[in-house]
Amino acid sequence: MSRLSTTLFTILLMSLLLVAAAAAQDSNMPQAPRFNYLEDSNRDLVRDLALQDFRGRMKPLDTHAREIVMKIAKREAFEGWEPLDLYLSWQAHSTFWYDYNVIYVKHPGVKAMLGIPEDQGEAHFGSPGKAVWVSAASLIKDNQYVLGDAIREALRTPDAKRTKVQRKLLKFDERFNIFWNVINGGGLKIFPIHEDQNDRWVDVNEIHEMDLAPEVTAMADALMLGLRDMDNGRIRLALESVKRLQAEQGADVLPSAGSVKAELWLNANHPFRNVTLPYLIAFLVLIVAFFWSLGRRDGAPYPWRHPFYALGMLVYWVATIYLLYAFVLRWIASARAPLSNGYESLIFIALSTAIAGVIFEFRDRRGSAAAVSALLTTLILSVAMLSTFDPAIGPLVPVLASYWLNIHVTIITGSYGFLGLGSLLGGLTLILYLFKSPKRQSFRDAIVKLDRLSFKVLVTGLGLLSIGTFLGGVWANESWGRYWGWDPKETWSLVTILVYAIAIHFRWIPSLNRPLVLATSGFAGIASVVMTYFGVNYFLSGLHSYAQGDAGTVPTWVYTFSAGMLVLIAAAWLTDRVRSWEPDQG
Repeated sequence: MSRLSTTLFTILLMSLLLVAAAAAQDSNMPQAPRFNYLEDSNRDLVRDLALQDFRGRMKPLDTHAREIVMKIAKREAFEGWEPLDLYLSWQAHSTFWYDYNVIYVKHPGVKAMLGIPEDQGEAHFGSPGKAVWVSAASLIKDNQYVLGDAIREALRTPDAKRTKVQRKLLKFDERFNIFWNVINGGGLKIFPIHEDQNDRWVDVNEIHEMDLAPEVTAMADALMLGLRDMDNGRIRLALESVKRLQAEQGADVLPSAGSVKAELWLNANHPFRNVTLPYLIAFLVLIVAFFWSLGRRDGAPYPWRHPFYALGMLVYWVATIYLLYAFVLRWIASARAPLSNGYESLIFIALSTAIAGVIFEFRDRRGSAAAVSALLTTLILSVAMLSTFDPAIGPLVPVLASYWLNIHVTIITGSYGFLGLGSLLGGLTLILYLFKSPKRQSFRDAIVKLDRLSFKVLVTGLGLLSIGTFLGGVWANESWGRYWGWDPKETWSLVTILVYAIAIHFRWIPSLNRPLVLATSGFAGIASVVMTYFGVNYFLSGLHSYAQGDAGTVPTWVYTFSAGMLVLIAAAWLTDRVRSWEPDQG
């Protein structure tokens, strides 16, 4: 009886709202939206409103709005707009936004196709080129899409033969189509279909096409008219009605309150981006402490009460706890282990690197392990922030919907953190060789200690990688009916195991049992990890290529970084040959 009363009340309320809204529409001219027009109470109300995206994932509307705004405008707050206000304004004031420059374009080739000078625009994201924003209206001439022919040509071109301009063009076309869908009322799937077998939710357009219950249609129209008139009172009434509808007819798929709260916290705080600064500070403090110890304390371990060392470690511990907390919240928000794509695996590698630094710094207490861990964690998190990696939480693909995801992927990606730490410790050892001199015996002692530390780190990383690869074979047998198939990821995992096994076994060859050999092999060995993780995903096709991105040419930074590694290795070996630790007896 109460549900019937609620339905009758909703129909009456929506009818009154529609009549009032129709009376208010005295002009066909588009109304310019008021900047950030939602009241704080309404923004809070709409922020955790459930929405079903095109992949079927249930998430807060706040998340969807942020993702769409970032996708189209490449800015979290375009011209100061709150993402929720902007996204809903796109839906409600489509005529105005159709003529507004809001679609991001940066690549010179795409700009040339649009008749935009290469030097026009502003620097964006710190990468070469200048960004501009164009309107949807500028892309439509005589009812034709101005890029239509170029898009069709790019789609006809095999993926492997597409030029960089074509790839960037397709990315721009995707942004345009998403924006076009939004301003035409698509994507706002906040209305559940009563007793639908697939638990499907629909947007306003689909409500009218499907001829759903009158109260649902009235509710949707009232919400859009309230947004169009920017009437916060009517918006609040409509939102409350939508929330009641979701609770009554979509309860089976509504995300839990805990997962929504966790996701909203992640949206508001950007922890994986913001934690990079504390890690960078920890690195600077601890690396100074390390070299201070070599110069003034003969490389002795620090006591925990030493103020400078304690400051660096405190920042490092707080950052690691914060990173762990954010990772757990991501787990809660996604209702699964966050290990299913390139972005999430990078986050876990960063976390495992940070934890490795905590473990080995407790054993060493000279600042070296924590310093290089903080640096590597910063670099990994910075890579995760690149546009190549999509931070959006998505549903698991069927093959990953297994308890083996938590076991195999955790161990494998965790090993990368230890191997990366071992590589940077090797690099630090090579740097110390550049200071080789009879007057710097503390550097010689530090090299010996770093050699022992690096060996333990690499053994741990190799052990985890070997175990993870073995368990991956068990999972492969369950999923694909075979333990090993020489898939590119499997092959390169084996290559990486062999590379580090050889590096570690130099320990038992007397002529090669030298710190310089282990430092060089550990430092250079990271190339096999990079190939296993990045190269396979972007340049080789296989069953394990789960990261998202364009398969293009090898980035310039790869050559630059490789050249830098070779220069450091060569300089360390040359210095070791021409200088001695012993005083000149002549």
